[in-house]
Amino acid sequence: MKTMMKITMGLMVSVLMITSINAQPKSEIPTEKDNKMNWANADTLYTFQYHEASDSWVYFQREIRRFNDEDQPTENFVQAYDLENNSWTNYLRQNYVYDKHGNETEVITQRWNEDFDDWVNARLKTINYKGRKREEILFQEWKRPTNEWFNTMRYLITYNDEGEEYSITINLYDGATYSWNNYKRFLMDFESSFLPPTSVIVENWNREKRNWETEGKYMLSYNGRGKKTEEIRLTYNNSMRRFIEGMKFNMSYDKKGNVVEYVEKKYDLTNKSWMNFAKYTASYNEMQYMTEKVEYTWNRNTNQWEVEERYKFSTEKNI
Repeated sequence: MKTMMKITMGLMVSVLMITSINAQPKSEIPTEKDNKMNWANADTLYTFQYHEASDSWVYFQREIRRFNDEDQPTENFVQAYDLENNSWTNYLRQNYVYDKHGNETEVITQRWNEDFDDWVNARLKTINYKGRKREEILFQEWKRPTNEWFNTMRYLITYNDEGEEYSITINLYDGATYSWNNYKRFLMDFESSFLPPTSVIVENWNREKRNWETEGKYMLSYNGRGKKTEEIRLTYNNSMRRFIEGMKFNMSYDKKGNVVEYVEKKYDLTNKSWMNFAKYTASYNEMQYMTEKVEYTWNRNTNQWEVEERYKFSTEKNI
């Protein structure tokens, strides 16, 4: 069965991924500003995948949600569909906790364990605030046989005078010394106040020299509504003493601000040009919920986009 990570508009990828103790976070700006789930008001959301062999839409997964009196999700669990047995199987569950201001303070992620025939703790995310601003996000993993939460990673967030995120520092936990170590840092640069950052410097911590060293840079562009339309990622080459293009992402939106096309490109150093790599297109209903998503890969031999996967989202059991 295909991995559940494919659906990025259901549970967020960053939430689905269970970070191992030795895992190294990718050089991506930690962000949680996107909605956790598509069709956020639905008790049950079905995801259908196009089955080319039968030329039909088949079940892929479903999300079952519970809400509190403020219409905030308190539980969201995912079941995958087993085509061979025509049955639903438990996969992942998340529970959310909020403070009196409605801020999310805790997310517990559990995976279904077939051996125990029960949900098993996997990851705990705890968000600490200073006023209304997130100051620390702590990630912990559940460890057996001691059955306790173990620190793995944390984000430390600082803000500028305008209240915008200025830096995000990632620490990794050293279980041998019971201490936190610097790992990566993101420094945002703003051309003017109250506007999104136009560039981000990415730094790695050198444990031997005990200082921050430049790893790369993001160049960001936006439309008139403040929606990001382009992100270029560059890697710093120490020997050449300059930044080298690596990846580029382009986003297109409809009139209501929904992403309708997302294109990923990689830089070809030999030809000194950007090459298509992957993309997706999306359609929405009048309530601005995603109803269909098509994923493509670029065929360099034919110079054409080829459909990789097609998904539809609905609250109805059948489409």
